[in-house]
Amino acid sequence: MVTSMTGYGKGSAKISGGELTVEIRTVNHRYIDFSFRQPRILNDFEREMEKIIRRRIKRGHVYVSTQFNSTFEAENLQINKKYLKKIYRDLSAFARKERIPGEVDINALVALPEVLYSATEAIPGKRLKAALLKALQAALENCAGMRTSEGKALLEDIRSRMAKIGKISARIEKKAPRAVETALAKTKNRLQQLIGSAEIDEGRWALEAAIMVDRTDFSEELVRLKSHLEQLGKTLEGGGEVSKKGTFLLQEIHREATTMGNKAADSMIINDCLSIKESVEKIREQIQNLE
Repeated sequence: MVTSMTGYGKGSAKISGGELTVEIRTVNHRYIDFSFRQPRILNDFEREMEKIIRRRIKRGHVYVSTQFNSTFEAENLQINKKYLKKIYRDLSAFARKERIPGEVDINALVALPEVLYSATEAIPGKRLKAALLKALQAALENCAGMRTSEGKALLEDIRSRMAKIGKISARIEKKAPRAVETALAKTKNRLQQLIGSAEIDEGRWALEAAIMVDRTDFSEELVRLKSHLEQLGKTLEGGGEVSKKGTFLLQEIHREATTMGNKAADSMIINDCLSIKESVEKIREQIQNLE
């Protein structure tokens, strides 16, 4: 199965009266790389999260974002009562001693650091881990599903362009012998015009014609091009990590098309070679999006 490196997935799990959400986003990358953005209390689970993701994703830059919803934050918000009492007593005593008028305001006390704190760290690690991995698995499934769908769409487009290259190659193969004959006839006619009424040395001409045929023959390049195209098809059918091998085969197809275009003596064949190279470039753009 061929998959794209582009995908997105979201998953969530209930915890302590709230909800934990994991989002996974993947984009193109030469290898596999990770970026995590999540609350500090979840940092200890990053390595295990990475291992789980690697089982499904082999290439791409993987962005993982984890957060608790506002309900969770509200449910786990606590007042540091001992700290608040001490501050209140100390401030009240200071005001009396220094004869400072007014009362200690609760709004001012609440604004002090450490008066309000989150009790999330008191949640057992097993509960946190269970919720996190549940949300992660759901996000990973959704992301992998999108990558598979994207891969199918890319594969369909690539196969369509490969079919076009196959048709052009068959057309070139059919044209090639006639094109060489036409080129030889034109060259001989031009030579006859240059020498006028003098007779052409047929023995010498046969030698020059043989050299010309050898220089313009690209049957070997055509065979290799068709072979590379066939190998590319098998690579895509095999699935898995196809991008690297596919890119190499496309490079070789492009090389053979360039050589044929340089050797060709027929303008239509030259244009066909250019069309092959254009299709190769479009396939290369698509295949580099595959895993």
